[in-house]
Amino acid sequence: MRLFFYFLIGFCFAAQAQQTTPFFKNYSKKDYLGENANWDITQNEQGILFAANNYKLLEFNGNDWRKYSLPKNLVIRSSEVINDTLFTGAYQEFGYWIYNNKNELEYTSLSEKLDVEFFKNDAIWKIYSFDNQIVFQSFKGIYLFDLKTKDISKIAFPEVSAIFTYNFNETIYLTSKNGGIFKLVEDKFVFETWSEPLKAFTIQSMAPFGDGFLLGTQLNGIFLYKNNRLSPWLSKDAATINGIEINNLSVIDQKLCIGTINNGLLILDQQKELLYTINTNNGLLNNTVLSQYEDTSGNLWLGLDNGIACIYLSSPLYSFNDKSGKLGTLYAVEKDKNDPEIEYLGSNHGVFKKENGTLSFIEDSNGQVWNLTQIGNEIICGHNNETFSIKNSRLEQLTSISGGTRMVKTNNPNEFIQGNYSGLTKFIRNKDGWQTQHLENIYHRVNELAIDKKENFWIVSPHNGVYQLQQEKNNTLKQLKFYPEEQFKHIFEVNDEIFLAGNDEIFKYDIINDTILEDKILTEKLMPLDHVMAFQDKYIVTKNAGNVNILNLSTNEVLKLSSATTENKLVQDFDFAKAINDAIYLFLDDGYLVVDMNSEIEVQENKAPIIASLMINGETKKIDSLYEIPYKKNSIEINLTNLKPANYLQHQFQYKLKGYDNNWYFTNENTISFENLPRGNYRLLVKNVSGNQESKTLVYDFIVLAPWYFSNEAILGYVLFVLLVFYLIHFFNKRRYKIKQRRFEKEIAYQNRLQLQQEKIENNKRLADLEKKQLKDQLDSKRRELATYAASMAKKEEILSQLEKEINKEEIKKEHSKLYDRLNKFKEKQSHSEDDWKLFERNFNEVHDDFFKNLQQEYPELTPKDLKLCAYLKMNLSSKEIAPLIGITYRSVELHRYRLRKKLDLDKKENLVKFLLSFD
Repeated sequence: MRLFFYFLIGFCFAAQAQQTTPFFKNYSKKDYLGENANWDITQNEQGILFAANNYKLLEFNGNDWRKYSLPKNLVIRSSEVINDTLFTGAYQEFGYWIYNNKNELEYTSLSEKLDVEFFKNDAIWKIYSFDNQIVFQSFKGIYLFDLKTKDISKIAFPEVSAIFTYNFNETIYLTSKNGGIFKLVEDKFVFETWSEPLKAFTIQSMAPFGDGFLLGTQLNGIFLYKNNRLSPWLSKDAATINGIEINNLSVIDQKLCIGTINNGLLILDQQKELLYTINTNNGLLNNTVLSQYEDTSGNLWLGLDNGIACIYLSSPLYSFNDKSGKLGTLYAVEKDKNDPEIEYLGSNHGVFKKENGTLSFIEDSNGQVWNLTQIGNEIICGHNNETFSIKNSRLEQLTSISGGTRMVKTNNPNEFIQGNYSGLTKFIRNKDGWQTQHLENIYHRVNELAIDKKENFWIVSPHNGVYQLQQEKNNTLKQLKFYPEEQFKHIFEVNDEIFLAGNDEIFKYDIINDTILEDKILTEKLMPLDHVMAFQDKYIVTKNAGNVNILNLSTNEVLKLSSATTENKLVQDFDFAKAINDAIYLFLDDGYLVVDMNSEIEVQENKAPIIASLMINGETKKIDSLYEIPYKKNSIEINLTNLKPANYLQHQFQYKLKGYDNNWYFTNENTISFENLPRGNYRLLVKNVSGNQESKTLVYDFIVLAPWYFSNEAILGYVLFVLLVFYLIHFFNKRRYKIKQRRFEKEIAYQNRLQLQQEKIENNKRLADLEKKQLKDQLDSKRRELATYAASMAKKEEILSQLEKEINKEEIKKEHSKLYDRLNKFKEKQSHSEDDWKLFERNFNEVHDDFFKNLQQEYPELTPKDLKLCAYLKMNLSSKEIAPLIGITYRSVELHRYRLRKKLDLDKKENLVKFLLSFD
């Protein structure tokens, strides 16, 4: 059946025609992460695109692709949005998809209630509306779903090899293979007799065309049915479709779009002239067009056997792509003055002539081409090797100076200045041809060149900067000004005024005051930029990170092209654009992109952005709900879409989060996320900004809850806690007061006891002191007594000694012998009495406790006589005083002291008395 025709590709279209076509963009399965074949494409009212992609249903909102599968993972062959509901058909299955509150599609089957035999081995290949019913078409018949009763009925096809059905003005037609055309009449398909000539053909497609419709056969041309008459419209032998296998037709803006099996897409006008061929030769992913769909913007979407393509039929963009690699990277372009349909293309491979969609190489032009400039009837080519003239596709050398770049006309209409690898060269045209003169003193490479009103030259030399040069009479150059590359990188000229592009500002050269001044208007219009060029005093073209902006000075409007249009293929570090009439050519690494500045530019619809998906703390949520997000590690991620699947303008989202920041911010991403926001109520405002237009504002509210420690329950807990704390403080204060009171009372009692003890101690101390004093007094008294006694003993001995002297006188001894005897006895009795010594010893021991005992223990060799001497010496008595007490002479006492020192083992320097006084 139909699969047979899709996979039977007769041959590959081998012609190498390369046309300038409407810009188109491919989407491979790497982009949408799905499968190869895309059987059907449709779009809802919001602008979201859907594709039946084998086992997947694709969804594309202009920013992101999403994919879905049927519950039984069946191959999806058809898709159609009717009344903003998406219907799909598959093998033995059809139903519809609606968005849930998370903005995700959910499937509902309509066919599950059908009898198995009723729907056996049938697949749905086409869906459309008809008379308040939805038609699901298979190759066996059509199933009609009544939108009111929800009943499903079936109308079988006649015994023919059915292809497709079409609804034209509420009339259903059936095409067939070798069976002609049938029309549905009262629940039955009836053969249309006017289609008898078609019974030998496979009628692959039908499309409304004026007051009738076109019928495309597979291999036998296209026919027109109009006013009840069938006629050939385009013969199978026509050069346009000769050998082409037609698969489907559509009519867009009065142009016929032919989807083929083996040659991509053909676009014809009403006069049957081939306007464009879009196939693999110029970049289409695949030559088999399975389906066509015109979106709400008038662009054509192609479902390919391998991928999806969007043909921007409603845009001002046209492209030329050489996928053979023959051309190389484009650096220059110029149109033939006599035939504007002929283009000369300069690339890194040489010069090519593009005529009737065919590239032909200009002989001997091999190598890098930097510039092509039309002067009169010839084109001047600045080449890596030389500069030559192109006339009638033939080259003529003008100068051997290499690396010719821009060529600028002076005030003399026959004089031109060219920048090149070694500076500047003057070209003068006369009746005999061209005369050249290299200007001396400047030998820098020149990439950019402009001339001011005073005929001074401004050049940009890469890696050096910007120079202003003055031409002297002898064809030498004088440097007037220099600005390093860090300050200015590019120059451009508008209306004989010189402008310099810095990093953040545009400056204008004030020729009167010989200075540069910032041009705030152009700075606002053009910045930021990586490169800038100006053309015809009308257009200023800038590029920045792949985006291209074109300022139309006559309307003061800026066309902002998305980097998606150039696919990051713009030429780098050299001239990247050129204006020819009102067409801006952008140079790519495999061709060019043309912007028709006379075409109507798309305007951003005044629709607010749409939230495609919402994630809170990593979990997908309902979009239409007000969320209270927990405070801890809060995160919200909002995925947005502008619902423009075929947008060629630069697009940004502008957003502001009220409640957090009052500033507006721009983002090129379609996801806005916030993390760890403070608690509070927030309102997110988002607008589409596309080109120069802003849309209405999307408003989304959400709440970040207070942390748990600020929740109502927590606050109640805090109140209870505070009350508890106050109670505990009161309780513990009261308890502490009582404890303190008891402690105070104990302290007072203790203090009282302590005072009593202190008083007792003091009393005892006083008593002790008194006793001590008494003892001291007693001791002192004893000492005095001892001293007195010792003194009396000494006196006594002295008296006895005197007495002895007297009694020893001769007269007494002779005359009074009896008295002498009694006196001697008395003297002997009284002198050195043991009783006196014992009394002395007792008194001495009372004053000096255990002196004799300790002294004898320390020095056991001491004699009693030694002890007596020690006692008298301790009483600090002199030898003279001691002598009578012991009954020896003074000299004997001294000798005794000497012997005592030896027994006490005293040093010669040590005082004996001091030693005994200190001995205890």
